[in-house]
Amino acid sequence: MSVRRAEGLRFLSGIILTSTDPTRLVAFYRDVLGLPLADERHGDSAPHWACELGDVHFAIHAAADYPGEPTAVGSVKLAFMVFDLAPLVAWLAESGVELCYPPEEFGTESRITAVRDPDGNLVELTELGPSWLDHLRDHRANGGDLVTHWTARKR
Repeated sequence: MSVRRAEGLRFLSGIILTSTDPTRLVAFYRDVLGLPLADERHGDSAPHWACELGDVHFAIHAAADYPGEPTAVGSVKLAFMVFDLAPLVAWLAESGVELCYPPEEFGTESRITAVRDPDGNLVELTELGPSWLDHLRDHRANGGDLVTHWTARKR
């Protein structure tokens, strides 16, 4: 008798970065990029920093909180959507953060650039055009909205 997979994965619930210097990493994401990271602790878990980005939980933990887990530096590639790339690029320059490459066209309506965080991870910053937002609207209308999907399953 074979066992069938119950369901496919459809939603990303969290991104957890680990760092040997988490306070430095938090300062970059919170103070330079503007993520609303706050101190957080769940039950008996170690203190860490976290926030919600859309439907995704984003957290930074000390690598020591995960003994025995690999801590490859610079192995993560993140992509964040921004609504207006030009002022962010100016802020990064003023903050001394070097771009990996100058902003460039990404498709016909979008622009993209990237930086490296203090741990060496690539962080893409993308100003997505209207067609991408139309795609997301259609995706949500067709069941790609986490809250709607969860609510329907609970009925």
